[in-house]
Amino acid sequence: MRGNLRVITIPGSPRTEGNTELLLRESIRAIEEEGHSVTLFRPSQMKLSPCLNCGACEETGECVINDDMNEVYSAIREGDRFILASPIFFFGLTAQIKALIDRCQSFWCEKYLLKRPIPEKPFGRKGLLLMVGGMKKETGFRCGDATATAFFRS
Repeated sequence: MRGNLRVITIPGSPRTEGNTELLLRESIRAIEEEGHSVTLFRPSQMKLSPCLNCGACEETGECVINDDMNEVYSAIREGDRFILASPIFFFGLTAQIKALIDRCQSFWCEKYLLKRPIPEKPFGRKGLLLMVGGMKKETGFRCGDATATAFFRS
């Protein structure tokens, strides 16, 4: 692919040396070798308040909470590709990445309620979900996939 993609990566694991991190690091290495830029947001090391479900974003498309999410919002608007990476905790994505995803409710409101979606980029906007788990059942993966799909569609 020609051009420089802006890839936003979000590792959900609180463990920086775990299996999820290893998988994400290899993905980032390959992306950077192709000449694309990578921005990483680590929710476990950010000051992120949970969504308050206050309804303000339903009116404006913007979250009223002022914290580290503001930088994430800007990056998402400018990004071309998005990678969510998470171990499976209790049949779903980690609380750290889920808190960040929940705060993206403002994008959903902007797109679906206010009819103002983020403009398409020349390369389109696509997402990749990396999940790591040790359970024998696929249930946790299905639940995590459903959450990530909602995020990617916003």
